[in-house]
Amino acid sequence: MPEAALPEGAVPAPEHAGPSAEARPSADARPEHVRPGDQDLPWKATAERRDLWGPKAPDENRALEGTVRSPASRALDRPRGHSPLLRFGVPLLVGGIAGVATLVLGLGTGIVGPLLALVAAAGVGIVAGSGTGAAVRLLPEKESADRPVLDTSLHGGTREVLQRILDANASTRERLVSLRPAASAAPAAKLLTDVETLLERIDALVGSEQVQSLRPSAGEVTMLEGMATRYVPDLVDSAADIIGFLRTFAGTAREEALANLTAIDQQLGVLGEGVERIERDVVGGVSHSLEVHAEFLRARFADQHLNPIIDV
Repeated sequence: MPEAALPEGAVPAPEHAGPSAEARPSADARPEHVRPGDQDLPWKATAERRDLWGPKAPDENRALEGTVRSPASRALDRPRGHSPLLRFGVPLLVGGIAGVATLVLGLGTGIVGPLLALVAAAGVGIVAGSGTGAAVRLLPEKESADRPVLDTSLHGGTREVLQRILDANASTRERLVSLRPAASAAPAAKLLTDVETLLERIDALVGSEQVQSLRPSAGEVTMLEGMATRYVPDLVDSAADIIGFLRTFAGTAREEALANLTAIDQQLGVLGEGVERIERDVVGGVSHSLEVHAEFLRARFADQHLNPIIDV
């Protein structure tokens, strides 16, 4: 096909224009002076390393699954405390019986008049009902029944690993119960609450169909096992030692102990970011190796200038 005529004096452009040899930096060129920040440190999340764990673009042709709920919906709230029948019904019943018995006794013996008997019955009923209500509140709450249930058709290796995760989380929860009475300081109470939240998120992942369909050697399963059996218990052990010391520490030593609790809580936050990343991967159908997950945590610890207690 003949080329279009060019105006007189025009110079045709090259077909493949590329950077000139002068514009391209030499591979051997090195800056004489490298200032801090000019080069990425080994642990920094460079663009190449972000590609290892970055979220992939969703498939537009893939239908979304799940139920959309309002932010104000309480459909996913876990039931807490005793049932209303136990909290209100039993105290009312006991108070009513005590009041009626007092009224019958007062009228039957004739010691007091009807008015005084009625007042005494009301007082006894209120006292008995209040005491019963206080006793009910002190009763230990029944353990949550929404612990994930593993599919009976699971591969033996996968079932064993996931069961180990659930058992480790249950043991950590028992440890939290023993620590709560001594966790009077606000940082200590917050840390224990954050641990409980992290355990719930791990349990939810273990109970998901996507995780139960993975191989026991999958990076997501191995990382969740490491969090449940090593990372979280190690952080809780360190927090328990500090919480025990807070009873006798005062002044500067107490402030340092509280700062250490805050640092442990920040490390729990990094583990939470790792769990969140696994959640996104599971929803998106993406799987990464254990080393990629570990590298993500190491990078996040370094980005926040944390010296982790755990060995990732």
